[in-house]
Amino acid sequence: MRPLTARERRLVALGLLVVTIGLVWLAVVGPLVGGFVHRAQERRDLAAVYQRNQRLIASLPALRASAEAQRRNAPRFGVAAPSDTLAVEALKERLQRLSTDEGFAVTAIEDLQADAPAGSVKLRADLTLTLNQFYETIRRLESEDVYVIVDYLSISADRSLAAGKLAPMDVRLELSAAWRPARGRT
Repeated sequence: MRPLTARERRLVALGLLVVTIGLVWLAVVGPLVGGFVHRAQERRDLAAVYQRNQRLIASLPALRASAEAQRRNAPRFGVAAPSDTLAVEALKERLQRLSTDEGFAVTAIEDLQADAPAGSVKLRADLTLTLNQFYETIRRLESEDVYVIVDYLSISADRSLAAGKLAPMDVRLELSAAWRPARGRT
């Protein structure tokens, strides 16, 4: 191997200098700068979390008022009973009370709890009532506490057709309502 010329030695020295600077950059400066960048990003993230938390803390009175309103309205949206069987009984009692108030006859009430989705109660009722009683019954069922859903409705007005005038109708309703577990009475 021949000895290097001055120019070649300078180029090798320059190459070694560039490699050394690159290694120093990768070993020392890069992680140091990367750490600064990473910590700056963490500070921005923490500042955003802090601002979000401040907004949440500022909204606590409104959230408390909303929770209290929901707590007051909870009985309107679900039958409170220790079990679904007792919830069905409460719904049956409500229908019986409604028939007494409106003056119509309940000919049959059947528990359809086997077909009800979880968290709800379901029953079928056969009623004999006039058009005005029907209107008031449906209005009260859907607007008074506990809200119920009319899943199925069948109206038979055969007596009116035979008599040629308005007569009581036979109505079949399937009702469902949400139920929520409640402590039993002691």
